[in-house]
Amino acid sequence: MITLAKLKQSLEFNKSLGTIIDILKTTALVQFRSFQFKEKPNPEFSKEIEDVFEIFGAKNIRHPYFFERLSLPSAIIIITSDEGFLGGLNTLLINAALDSRRSKNDELVVLGERGAGYLEDLKESFVPFPGISDEAGWKEPERVADYVLGGYKKKFGGIFVSYPKFVSLTHQKVEVLQLLPRLPDTGPADGSRRDREEVTMEPARHRVVEAAVELWVRYKLFEIFWLSKQSEYAARIMHLEGSTYELSGLSQRLRFDYFRRVHALSDKTIREISAAKLLLNKMRS
Repeated sequence: MITLAKLKQSLEFNKSLGTIIDILKTTALVQFRSFQFKEKPNPEFSKEIEDVFEIFGAKNIRHPYFFERLSLPSAIIIITSDEGFLGGLNTLLINAALDSRRSKNDELVVLGERGAGYLEDLKESFVPFPGISDEAGWKEPERVADYVLGGYKKKFGGIFVSYPKFVSLTHQKVEVLQLLPRLPDTGPADGSRRDREEVTMEPARHRVVEAAVELWVRYKLFEIFWLSKQSEYAARIMHLEGSTYELSGLSQRLRFDYFRRVHALSDKTIREISAAKLLLNKMRS
């Protein structure tokens, strides 16, 4: 049975731990709010590029960016975090990526040292890249985009990305998104049809659409990096909030046990004193 001194020591430790968790939670909240005020991607930009595909009649272009090559391996980008308290989220992201593989020849491209360590433990081969910094700026996805786009022209038949999609502070969703091949829609959602006869493309439609796709992939990765960083902050906040709740429950149980033991010890002491007084009175009489 745990001693009274150990119970008191545990209560003091939990109190100190609770203070540390509160500091970490406040820091994470400040980082989250500060990040939201930084330069963010404009979702309208991606939509405008997608409209270009329809204007140029991209679905009629026989370019590798627009049709599947199932005989070739895919590149699967996995965005993990090197921050603390996110081991569970990293595990979900990696498992989602592994489940999405179409063959054992698919190449894993992992961002973050902790994700790389996880894959090493699984004996999986991968191409490592640094994790997303606190800035998550436009330049960060460039290295990854250069690698996967260059590989798509030589050896990849598809590009996928597994990332934590930010929905709200309390909700992050693991998503696997196909970047390439870009499979265009059959037409505008409103049923209208753009007049392509008036569109002039130089030097050639093939090259213009190819450049548009590469720009879209780069910008889409920028959006994904941004959402992933928001999810990272939010997941850490919620993990710390959960830790606060669990620690509060544990401390409450320890306090109950501690005071129960103190009262039991007090009752025992009182009974012993009373018994000693009775015995002393009988001896005197």
